[in-house]
Amino acid sequence: MLIFKILLSILIVFCATQVGIEIARKYVLREKELYEFKNAFKIMETKIRYTYEPLKEIFEYISQTIENKNISNFFKIVSEKIESISAKRAWEEALEAVNLNLNKEDIIVIKSFGKLLGKTDKLGQMSEIELVVSLIDKQIGQANKEREKNEKLYKKIGLIFGIGLVIILI
Repeated sequence: MLIFKILLSILIVFCATQVGIEIARKYVLREKELYEFKNAFKIMETKIRYTYEPLKEIFEYISQTIENKNISNFFKIVSEKIESISAKRAWEEALEAVNLNLNKEDIIVIKSFGKLLGKTDKLGQMSEIELVVSLIDKQIGQANKEREKNEKLYKKIGLIFGIGLVIILI
């Protein structure tokens, strides 16, 4: 009976700690996704500046080069939808279709780029990309602060909750 209690206690602490780690992981994933979006916008800027490829091909290229699965899927969806609907609508529908780890402010920044997508000339697109990249940089800074503050907190809370639950049950 004692061994059962010890094993159950270890299991409870382990599960509670894992829950804390999983909550903390969302902060890390948010920061990584913002970096990947920044990289994608940099690739887009380079492609617009030096090639005359249509947006569909640029988005296909980005979807193949970006490592993050969520961001890659986002650009793949945009490239598929951009043929049948407007670029703005394709951008917005792709944002809704992909499960990103971003908060509302991040999504607003990324969604804002879609409003002028394909409606301006080369210089207009590049300046819009530069603006979005600078806004994403702000969001990355904010995400970094939140991650540093909350990552350890949730891991410790999970552990403490598990230990507290074991103490209550004993």
